Amino acid sequence: MILDTLDKLDDYKFISPLMDKVLDFFRNTDLASLEPGRISLQGDDLFVNVNRQGAQTRDEVPIEAHREYIDIQVPISSDEEMGFLSAPFMPAPSKPYSAERDVAFYPGLCDTYLNVRKGMFVVFFPGEGHAPAITKDGILKLIVKIRKSC
Repeated sequence: MILDTLDKLDDYKFISPLMDKVLDFFRNTDLASLEPGRISLQGDDLFVNVNRQGAQTRDEVPIEAHREYIDIQVPISSDEEMGFLSAPFMPAPSKPYSAERDVAFYPGLCDTYLNVRKGMFVVFFPGEGHAPAITKDGILKLIVKIRKSC
């Protein structure tokens, strides 16, 4: 997991050879004007999900983890709380892995919760548990999905 501010995203080019395209997207896009949906940057290897999520509490958000994609999560409309659980401490899944959606869900709460402010980002690597979009009022956010094999 990485937590930092968007102005330092250039420091993380090592994450993937596709990071130059990610950086171009952030430099050339008015993030606040985006509507919910999917934006393809390089087919299924690199895309952005723009999500609007209603209010949720820690107890309402299941832990999730991916196998094939790295997530870069960016709150747009407001601050967001996100849970984190390191891969070695993941419990048995409550819903089995879906290859189609690249996600498995897990019961319980995370060990760590982070306040992610507007202007920040979090990177979750495959296998790392996270519980995103915990907010009192709902949120508009971006999730950049980078295939790990690229």
